[in-house]
Amino acid sequence: MSRKEILLLSAALGFLIIWVLDLRAGTPPEVNTFWTKIFYHYSWLMMSVGCLFYFQYSKQIRLKKEEQSNKSDKKEPVGDLKKSQRQALLKGKKK
Repeated sequence: MSRKEILLLSAALGFLIIWVLDLRAGTPPEVNTFWTKIFYHYSWLMMSVGCLFYFQYSKQIRLKKEEQSNKSDKKEPVGDLKKSQRQALLKGKKK
């Protein structure tokens, strides 16, 4: 897991903890309409969900890069042309 992924997970956990603490604290009397109450409480939850979505996105990008690098590492280097031709002929022979 990369450093970016660890930071994203810890930020998501932090926003989730702030959201729970914010819900337990109650709503101040100045916030009196329905939509401002929702924005007041659930913005922390949406920040947490956003961090989790970005974590998944960055994880998928990292896995694709690792898969591509593994595919490119498996290819044999073209060093000796005669040797590779001999190996190709030996593979094609029937026993």
